[in-house]
Amino acid sequence: MPQPDHSLLREALITAYEGQCAITGCAVAEALDVTLIDPKAPAETSNALLLRADLCRLFRAGLIAVDAINLKVAVAPEVAAAPEYATLNQQTLRQPARMTMRCSRQLLDAHYRRFNLRQMTQRPSVVSPLPPTQTLHPVQRRTISVKSWVNSIAYSRDGQHLATGSWDGVARIWRADDGYLLHTLQADLGEVNSVNFSPDGRVLAAAGRNQVVQVWRVADGTPLYRLQGPGGHSGAVFSVSFSPDGVHLVSGSWDHTVCLWNLIDKQPIRRFTDHAGAVNSVAFSPTGRLIATGSHDRNVRIWRVADGTLLNTLQGHTDAIFSVAFSPDGRLLASAGTDGSIRLWRVADGSLLYVLQANSGAVFSVIFSPDGMTMASGDYNRSVRLWRVIDGTLIHTISAHGEGVTSLAYSPDGNCLASGSFDASVKLWDLHGEPS
Repeated sequence: MPQPDHSLLREALITAYEGQCAITGCAVAEALDVTLIDPKAPAETSNALLLRADLCRLFRAGLIAVDAINLKVAVAPEVAAAPEYATLNQQTLRQPARMTMRCSRQLLDAHYRRFNLRQMTQRPSVVSPLPPTQTLHPVQRRTISVKSWVNSIAYSRDGQHLATGSWDGVARIWRADDGYLLHTLQADLGEVNSVNFSPDGRVLAAAGRNQVVQVWRVADGTPLYRLQGPGGHSGAVFSVSFSPDGVHLVSGSWDHTVCLWNLIDKQPIRRFTDHAGAVNSVAFSPTGRLIATGSHDRNVRIWRVADGTLLNTLQGHTDAIFSVAFSPDGRLLASAGTDGSIRLWRVADGSLLYVLQANSGAVFSVIFSPDGMTMASGDYNRSVRLWRVIDGTLIHTISAHGEGVTSLAYSPDGNCLASGSFDASVKLWDLHGEPS
């Protein structure tokens, strides 16, 4: 398809860039062309780059991009394999001396995000776009009154049970289909900050302010054992997660540490001590080989379970991190926190794929749907938001609660989303209900 005539814009950019390609510095005027960063936006200097003609084609095809933060050029692997383009990677984009002639970093960032997502989707088994026919119509089906601020909720793997942990120091197990209260579990934990079912659904673990992780039998609510003592935590425990095989449990605490527990002998087998602030969220990867942690120190860390090696420290959040979550295939990691942002990272190399800003205050919880196509977030602004993973599009905003939304959980089949709040309730949302 022929490109539109941008001759006047080209003349302006040649003057602004002093007759040089913004990436290579090529000064042969006949070889230079204009490319729009966003083809759907107006053809003006803030939306245009002066590049060598072949680079224009690569830019339009999404095979090269520019990181809006540091203005470094990124090149797709299939292009970087060619000798003439290999040296482009990590070149710095030239900028005109006149500020008014410089391109928009916001547009660059949107293009760079699409570039990163293209690289992600070129890999096998990565999430693919939502089919055009799939539309979410969240409809509230039930409200469960917990009678205390809800800090955490969790579904059992079979979808039959829903657990809550609340400010009153009580964990509760509910029947998921009708909201009937099955068990009220008390164990002198202080406030219950986190609950998590074992993979087989037979036991429930709860993290408490009193430095303890308590485990109960789900069938009858019998307390089974506690994880505490020497080698354990010396501060409030704020997050727990079972390994996929149910053999281990990881916990994060305000004592700045992460503990990996062996559930056979009920002893800690490893402590991770690199965080410089309270650890608010922990998660096992779907394979059980990795652990992700998020902290008040603004860092997300990824650890190898086998030997405790710190594999990556992901930086970018500007305030405390409250939630981390792996995608179902383990290739992506989402993080969210007090800075109001949700960040999506590629686990393999720690690359930041994109940042979502909902302008909603602190984001307390972020999770992936079981099919990996959608993320749900709960925030201080009392809302639940649904995001499309492939491109970060906001699909739906639910005005969910009377106070901040603290915790979210998908049913195993992905048809229902549970939200817990400081308004002392849990609400169940049918994601495929009839639109009102």
